[in-house]
Amino acid sequence: MKRDAKAAIPQVLTANDLHSGLVVFRTPAGEWSTHINAAEVVDTPEAAAVLTEAGAEDERRNLVVGAYLVNVKREEDAIVPLVLREAIRAAGGPTAGTSVALAHAPSVS
Repeated sequence: MKRDAKAAIPQVLTANDLHSGLVVFRTPAGEWSTHINAAEVVDTPEAAAVLTEAGAEDERRNLVVGAYLVNVKREEDAIVPLVLREAIRAAGGPTAGTSVALAHAPSVS
């Protein structure tokens, strides 16, 4: 079956919380959540533009940094990123965890 070139891919807006550095997702209420399943999913270019502008405004307000859209799909009750990097971020990455970084950090006396 040929895919409609105009069919939109669902997207969510992600960023990093400016205070904690955690990966966050913009919710329909205009808040930021660490849970991707709480994210607002848009599926039209117009809605994506509105969501992107909302993220840019939150960046200007110093709430988040690096806001951008992520392509996703819905699987039952879950929102699943289509790219591995984003799946890792949504799961709370990095894949190595902080214990590796701490093991190589200089000791503080």
